[in-house]
Amino acid sequence: MAAAKNNKVLIVGNYPPPMCGWAMQTFLVVAELRRRGDVCDVLKINEGRRTRTPDYVDVQGGWDFARKVIRFTLGGYHVNVHVNGTSRKGYALALFTTLIGRLALRPASLTFHGGLSQTFFPRHDSRPLFLAFRLLFQSAGRIACDSTDIKDAIAAYGIPPGKITAIATFSPQYLQFTPVPLGGEVEEFLSAHDPVIFCYVAFRPEYRLDVVRRGMSLLREKYPRAGIVWLGFPEGEMPSARAFVEPWPAVERSSLLLIGNLTHDEFLTLLTRSTLYLRSPACDGVAASVLEALACGIPVVASENGRRPAGVITYRDEDAADMCARMINAMEQRDANAATGRAPGNADCLEDNVALMADWLTLAGQRRAGAS
Repeated sequence: MAAAKNNKVLIVGNYPPPMCGWAMQTFLVVAELRRRGDVCDVLKINEGRRTRTPDYVDVQGGWDFARKVIRFTLGGYHVNVHVNGTSRKGYALALFTTLIGRLALRPASLTFHGGLSQTFFPRHDSRPLFLAFRLLFQSAGRIACDSTDIKDAIAAYGIPPGKITAIATFSPQYLQFTPVPLGGEVEEFLSAHDPVIFCYVAFRPEYRLDVVRRGMSLLREKYPRAGIVWLGFPEGEMPSARAFVEPWPAVERSSLLLIGNLTHDEFLTLLTRSTLYLRSPACDGVAASVLEALACGIPVVASENGRRPAGVITYRDEDAADMCARMINAMEQRDANAATGRAPGNADCLEDNVALMADWLTLAGQRRAGAS
């Protein structure tokens, strides 16, 4: 019997550097596919996409993106494109990719990220937006999303449920890291502040930075040495973040550590040395960083969106006073748990969703090959 032919997969999405939730998933799935002997390339669409490197396929602009999507599609690759419901540009890239797949009779798969309160999804109140996303979902050969709630929302666009697979992003591999030195500025901040609130943000309206600022001001009334770390800003957002903070009073600025993106090892090192994780956007799904914190035994306080995992303490979205009260409650619970010797979480019972996503991607390739 002839040996099985290796799959060829192109993932169109975020890839490190910088590191983010999407990039982390892509990085791990690519590594898993390559470990299995499959061919896997990444067409990088996030920050740094113009850099030419053997680690990924660069994108120099719109025409270059189009040319490379067509080349890989016609070259026998199964193309998988990542998208969410908040980016116009991301939608355009995803729709182009799936339409090319249809025209070439090699349907691309779609990985859909995010929750149920995104800017453009789900939008049954807007016929143009509804039809736009229905077209995207229809043009994809198969769809993966983060949860059954999102699957149901996509199916409500008239998409057959059998075409949609719910695969959680988080996986035990996310917790594999080596503690590393964090540098003088970070170490000084950690020494000077207690409690330290860890907050992974972006300079976009859905992250409610003004609400987080008010909540921290209230928290400092009870904990004068409280500090907050804002991290995760892409390089292009850092000037706006600095301009937002610059007018603050000196005492308030000193309570904030503003840093950009970190490596995975640095991210988890800092998270595990923090007192609490604050998650401010309500539009997300089940964020990997929330599950990382819970698994590491770090309390999580997050805006209520109806989809927070067990163990998360929620506050009313955009309510700074409630945010502050829940942070105080979470820290008091942590102190009580520490007194009773409660062990931190672990990933032993988590499903290997990286392997499941790799299975899903290669199944798509195998099914096409069998039908051709």
